[in-house]
Amino acid sequence: MFVQLISEPKESMVRTISVGTVAVSALVDTVQAYPAPGVYPKAGGLLDKYRDLLGENGTVVLNFASFLVRDGAATILVDTGWGPEYDGQLLAELAAAGAKPGDIDTVIFTHLHGDHTGWNLDRATGAPLFPRARYLAPRADWEHYAAQDPQPASFVRDMLPLEKAGRLELVLGERTLSPSLVAVQTPGHTPGHTSVAITSGGEHGFILGDVVISPVDAQEPDIENSFDWDSAIAASTRKQTLARLSANGALVGASHLPPPGLGRFVESNGRHAWEPLANS
Repeated sequence: MFVQLISEPKESMVRTISVGTVAVSALVDTVQAYPAPGVYPKAGGLLDKYRDLLGENGTVVLNFASFLVRDGAATILVDTGWGPEYDGQLLAELAAAGAKPGDIDTVIFTHLHGDHTGWNLDRATGAPLFPRARYLAPRADWEHYAAQDPQPASFVRDMLPLEKAGRLELVLGERTLSPSLVAVQTPGHTPGHTSVAITSGGEHGFILGDVVISPVDAQEPDIENSFDWDSAIAASTRKQTLARLSANGALVGASHLPPPGLGRFVESNGRHAWEPLANS
């Protein structure tokens, strides 16, 4: 385990954009920096090429974002951040985006790492924090973590109570979430890692999850990071996803790319790069 340098947002970082008629709001729970050798332990001197993409003292700065997606009557939250133990700002960000926990009708997890499930439950009462929502989780992730001995602490804290309360639904394969939103499998970071594809008004969007965790692995998709469950599968998924999203010009919401985590992947001479949306 390597040291985490924590820097939570001091004010709202919410930004809302449109993909056709679908509104996507980026909600930044927290921002943290990690020593690059801990994130990319096999990279060696390769990281010297990308010092402009690293933070102070050569750190990898990771955003921890969730995404509020509104498609007509459907109000969907993709991931629930790292939670109050990390001074998370998700609830404040949700309010800044004009929504309340009771407005959410579906919570979908890209995967079941603890930095994506942290606001599932009210810590005081143990009740689901989003009282009307159905919670959708990748079946392959559930089976993977449920089989571990011991089970991860965040899984026990955030996920098992949802199952016990009858609020959890396991998803295998593609799942239509609304007229414009489809959950699609993007495995490798975890066994069941899932992204959300958006198609509306001839425009494309994609809630990425952790397929790409920093601008470095957008440019070096074969690079191994210490967070992926299976590096070979993750690299294959990453390359396929980068090709798809650069080809269709999709607006991308990325959990860990620089806050607020909105931008596009662009391709030049066979290489891809992250292009954040300009501030407006």
